[in-house]
Formats: sequence, C-alpha cells, structure tokens
Amino acid sequence: MSRVHYGQIENGRAPKLTLDEINRIAAVLGLTPSLRLYPAGAPVRDAGQAARLMRFLAWVAPPLFYRLEVALPGVETRLERRAWDAVLFGGHGRTAIELEMRLRDIQAVLRRIDLKRRDDPAESFLLLVADTRTNRRVLAEFASLLVDLPRLRPLDVRGSLRAGKHPPTGLLLV
Repeated sequence: MSRVHYGQIENGRAPKLTLDEINRIAAVLGLTPSLRLYPAGAPVRDAGQAARLMRFLAWVAPPLFYRLEVALPGVETRLERRAWDAVLFGGHGRTAIELEMRLRDIQAVLRRIDLKRRDDPAESFLLLVADTRTNRRVLAEFASLLVDLPRLRPLDVRGSLRAGKHPPTGLLLV
C-alpha cells in the first residue's frame, strides 16, 4: 500500500477501502478489526419491540388503560429525556413497564431501571423480557441481581390485566 493511499485512509479521504486493506492496517497496528452492519430501510429500528409490547398490552382491560412512551417527570435543573415504554393507569394506581428485547449488560439495564423507578415511582413495575434462549440464559446466570424483581407467571399477569387489575411488581418473559 502506498504512503499516499494510507494517508488518504487516515484522513478519511480514500475513495474506497477494502476489507483486505483494513485487515493489513489492523495487523500492522496490532489491532483486531471489527465490522458492524446496520439495517437499511425504514428508520424505525424498534418495530419488533413495539409489536411485542402491543401484544402484551392487548391483555389490558378496563378500568385499566395504557399510554406508550410516557416521559418521566421533568426536573428544573435538566431536560428529562427518559420515558417508560408504557404505563398502565386506572384502578387507583400506576404500573410502569419496560421491555428489553436483548439483555447484553444486565447491570446497566438494572441501573437504568432503578434510576427511573427512583425518579418516577409507580405502585408496581413490570420488566418485560423477550423470551429468547440468550435472555433466559442471562437471567439464570444473574438471578442474584434480580431478587427485587420476582419472576411472574404469564397466566397470573394475564389474569390480572384481563380483570382490570394492576399486576404485582416483577419480571415477565414475553
């Protein structure tokens, strides 16, 4: 590879860069290259999450009702950008809901949820987790971190929601 071409690559001015060139540069620098691919097309990246959440919320019956993407209460000192995926209202209470499609860093997920629960306490909280082999493995491996969120039975939660009652706080595979 010529010095001119390498200089263009370093400055972001190379017209094209091949995987072979990336591998050669990485080898010289003692690095391992990594490549990520992102979906093209519609900008909605969480369509799968939205569909799964809507299937869960289809169980909700009056007097309960839900809202999606419910912003946490604002704070004077900063702009609040966090929101619950959904919140159930009615029946003298609120249930905050978060849906995680893929558990990569369970400690980060729990920190984020704990901060939301601190800043916007609700009478109950549901952590919905996509029922996948990877998520089941992560939940089993880190069960000790989830003692505050007992595993709920889907039939019990569905029964509560269909009866128009808030479910208990816990974790539910969906």
